[in-house]
Amino acid sequence: MIVGRMRNDGKSKRAVVLLSGGMDSSTALAFAAHEGFTCYALTFRYGQRHVREIYAAKQVADSLGIEHLIVEIDLRETAQSSALIGKLPIPKRRSPKMIASTIPATYVPARNTIFLAVALAWAEVLGARDIFTGANATDHSGYPDCRPSFFRAFERLANLATKAGVHGHKLRVHAPFVNMPKSGILKRGIALGVDYSLTHSCFDPSAEGLACGECDACTLRLEAFTAAGLKDPIAYATTSGDRGVRRRNALASESDDRGRAVAVDEDEDGSAATHQ
Repeated sequence: MIVGRMRNDGKSKRAVVLLSGGMDSSTALAFAAHEGFTCYALTFRYGQRHVREIYAAKQVADSLGIEHLIVEIDLRETAQSSALIGKLPIPKRRSPKMIASTIPATYVPARNTIFLAVALAWAEVLGARDIFTGANATDHSGYPDCRPSFFRAFERLANLATKAGVHGHKLRVHAPFVNMPKSGILKRGIALGVDYSLTHSCFDPSAEGLACGECDACTLRLEAFTAAGLKDPIAYATTSGDRGVRRRNALASESDDRGRAVAVDEDEDGSAATHQ
């Protein structure tokens, strides 16, 4: 598994990128494209309660000019224990510490294993040797399939269980942000030109598709924008969510006319830089 920045050998290489429509996966897609890969975005309609994220994934892929495939895999019969699929309530108003302390009700059994397996199959068909995921363990440590050890194990499996691997064409699983704070992912995305107004993170959006502002995904998203000193460009549905946005945005910079966040932060060498 490769974490962080890779060396680009200047040749055009193909990569399959898992794209949920959220912040992390959208940034991973922009990152892979920036690294010189010809990207193929892969999104799943797996029986989740809402399809707002699928629409967001399409918007993100279109904005970056990336080929986008939506695959239907119905997990409703096998993953009813997840609040994202079954009838359990979506956890809300939890602190980041609480979110990371246990495996949450929104965990979908074996979801990342299934998604990566399909990505692996498509990669073989495309002749791609690289798969990217935006999974993050720092802010989602409650999920067992978002850990570096999981991605290392899947990469070993990929090279054992495929024709490409058997023939010596090494397959690589890239999780470039797995150990990065979500605010760091956000800053990287701003530098790469990701339009976060197109993204969707919420587990429980309104009928109009607005983020609730209270679920775990919204909490972590808003905390990331606050930590990065940025304004979240999306709208929220609830009054409490709106209050949270206003409170977090009190320290944020203004967004530009297209909804892109703009912020002044420090580069790694300590010099000030404006990312847009």
